[in-house]
Amino acid sequence: MVLDNSTDAIVLMGLDYSVLAFNQNLQDTIKAYSGKIIKTGDDYRKFVTETDKEVFFELFQNALTGEGVTIERLASLNEFSIWYEYKMNPTFNKEKTLLGVCLRAKNIDVRKKMEIALSESEQKFRNLIESAPNPILIVDQKGMIVHCNIETENTFGFRKQELIGQSVELLVPLQHREGHDRLLAGFFQAPRPMRIGKNQITSAIKKDGTEIFVEVSLNGFVVNDTNYVSAIIVDITEKVLADNKIKNQIHELKEIARIQSHEIRSPLANILGLIELLDTEMPEQTTNEIYSYLRQSAKELDNLICDIVKRTAISLSK
Repeated sequence: MVLDNSTDAIVLMGLDYSVLAFNQNLQDTIKAYSGKIIKTGDDYRKFVTETDKEVFFELFQNALTGEGVTIERLASLNEFSIWYEYKMNPTFNKEKTLLGVCLRAKNIDVRKKMEIALSESEQKFRNLIESAPNPILIVDQKGMIVHCNIETENTFGFRKQELIGQSVELLVPLQHREGHDRLLAGFFQAPRPMRIGKNQITSAIKKDGTEIFVEVSLNGFVVNDTNYVSAIIVDITEKVLADNKIKNQIHELKEIARIQSHEIRSPLANILGLIELLDTEMPEQTTNEIYSYLRQSAKELDNLICDIVKRTAISLSK
């Protein structure tokens, strides 16, 4: 009754593979998949499929030496394919003499296929992360890095083995670490999509100590009732440097414009005033002096124009 109420298919075989005992589940399983009827005294080998014979004989011999073995195997017969967990153990009588081998087969098809599906999903997830053009970190609630992609290595100079299991603060500059743990804890309490560095420049640190400017997109997700956060990192160092260059150029051009609007007007006004004087009747000596002042003002104007041209060229070449 105990054997027949078991959800496992159980058979006890003698040393010569003869069937000594079996339960109802085993009988029903064999009949369903092969159409054969098992009886006490049968040679169990005739119920073993061709694809399973080699494994069956190996496990049987191991069990005869006193070794208990457990394996998982996909059993295929006709159009059926089902995952089973097989256990083979030596069986002894009251005198502790080896009686035979007990085989227990447990149907694990649903669980195994779920495991395979989960594994395939995880692999697809990992492939997706690895193919991303930006560094991606997966961080747990303790702030520990549990996964990262190859682009993380390329950007920060750390190998995966150096990052996984380490605190994410390893990539945070010292001046930004204070309060970082509270920020992370707050995110896990109320997870929501968040972008850090979009409106305010933030930085990260590479293995060699170099700081880079980054934008970080955070998203929370749950796997097996465990909370994680994904961090997608974009290196915006070149963009920030380019923006700073443009700002400096704009400042320089404004300074040049100021010079044009103020300093150039002085020698130009002098020239215009001296030309008006030349239109009036005056002694030759005075006229010569005016021409001297004109030349001087023209040189000042020329020097200013040359300086503006030079500064403009320098500003645009930076």
